[in-house]
Parts: sequence; structure tokens; C-alpha cells
Amino acid sequence: MPILTIDIGGSEIKSALYSREGQCLQEFPAQASAISADNNQIETQILAICQAVQAEHDVQGVAISSSAVINPHTGRIEFAGPTIPNYTGTNLKTAVEQHCRLPCSIENDVNAMALGEAWLGAAKGRSSAFCLTLGTGLGGAILIDGKLWHGANYTAGEIGQMPLAQGKRVEEIVSTTALLQHYQEQSGEKINGREFFHRLKQGEAQAEASFQELMEQLAQSLMPIIFLFAPQAIIVGGGISAQREYIEPRLKAAIAKRLPPYFMPRHISCATLGNAANMLGALRWFLDSENKG
Repeated sequence: MPILTIDIGGSEIKSALYSREGQCLQEFPAQASAISADNNQIETQILAICQAVQAEHDVQGVAISSSAVINPHTGRIEFAGPTIPNYTGTNLKTAVEQHCRLPCSIENDVNAMALGEAWLGAAKGRSSAFCLTLGTGLGGAILIDGKLWHGANYTAGEIGQMPLAQGKRVEEIVSTTALLQHYQEQSGEKINGREFFHRLKQGEAQAEASFQELMEQLAQSLMPIIFLFAPQAIIVGGGISAQREYIEPRLKAAIAKRLPPYFMPRHISCATLGNAANMLGALRWFLDSENKG
């Protein structure tokens, strides 16, 4: 029987049915996240999705990934930023199990991406890895022997929240938001991400310079991770990972010039599972939690 997988983001909620082997059996239409300026209806929305799918399919469980700091054992949202207002304290695991009578698991979205890549993607077979998602913000997750290291308060790997000397956080200078801001400051022109990467592919000098600046800042931000954790692999995920041919050579070079050769991670690459990574990782966490139970 299939597992219903759900990926909760700040703008939309995706859902699909997956086999236990990680095969997508059916995708459902994405829904806009029910979020207002100061509240959300995510729990109501998730229960409605579960009940609608249950009415048509014999579902064996529900596997959820979501932005927020999550206790993956109890399912409680421990901390959520402004992307999903009034989300802290929500427990979707308990809600689904009580209302739908289905086993449910939930994991942070970046952690889910890392689990997905460790299971079926770029981190498969790696003894240790640091996986990051580079988008409008910057998130990270730590894998050791294919297993997540959550840390004492479930925030391990959150590289984007590290403070910098100038009073900023890392994700303020390492994100697609920062990339486009740098381009605007240098060129005087405000453009979106699609147009930026079109210009980068056309070889525009300022696009090249702004992208190189992003890679340099990312490499510098990874230095504490590399020296303290010494991961075998660094995996870059998020929407920007589609730009593999630009990211991989530049990031490898930017990291290499900051390290003695012996300290260099053996494998630096972009994620390979694309938009499916979060759902596959949520599924993997469900299966692992089921086995532990």
C-alpha cells in the first residue's frame, strides 16, 4: 500500500503517493498554503488533503516535510519564522494520527532533502555529508553514516542562521536574494532569477561577477563546517541546484583555495533529486521511524 507524502512550504503544499521503494505512484495538484499575514490554516489543510486521498486510495501512512524547527520524534513544531505565522506549537503528526487514524511522521524540509539525497541521490553511499539548500534563504543538514544528526534542539546544520561580525546572518549574504541584490547594486538594474541565469548563460560579465561573489561567500561560510565536521561530501540543493554546470566548478575552486589540500572534501556536487528530494526524504524518515517503532 502507498504512503501519502506531503511537502509544506511557505507558498504551496505538494502531495503525492509513493511506494515504499521510493517510486512516485501519483502526484496531486499543488495547493497554495493557507497563510495570512498573522496566522495559518495549515493543520486544517493537511487534514483535508489526507481525508480526500483516503477516500480514493488505501493509504498506509502519511510522511510530511515542512519548513520550521521540528521535533521529529513527537512531531511538534518547536520554532517557526515569519514564513508560516503562528505555526510554533502545531503538531501535525498528532492531528493526522487522531483524525485520520493513520501513522504519521514529520521532518524539517532541509533534513528531508538530505535524507532523500542520502537514500537515492547525490549523497548515497557517502560516509558523511553536509547538505544545504540555497534559495531565498540558506538551510543545512548533517548526515553521518546516512543518518541525520539533529543536535540537542533539532537545529544542527542551520548554517544560514549563523551570525556575522557586521550584524547580519549568513543567509543574508548567501542566498538567491543576496545574489540578485548584489547584481542590482553593481548594475543598477533589478531583475528576477530567471533573467539572471539567462544572462549568466549568455556570458554577461556582471552576472558572472555576481555569481562568483555568491560562490565565494558560500565557500567562506562552509569553512566552519569543513574544519569542525570534515564531511566527506558537500551537496548543494534548492532551486539553484539546477545550475550544476555553474555551481560545481566555481564552488570547488572557491573552497580549494581556502584549504590545505588534505582538508578538501572528497565530493562536492549539486543534489540530483530535484523537487522530489523533500518527499523522498519524508518517506525515508517515515520508514525509519516505523522500523524503530
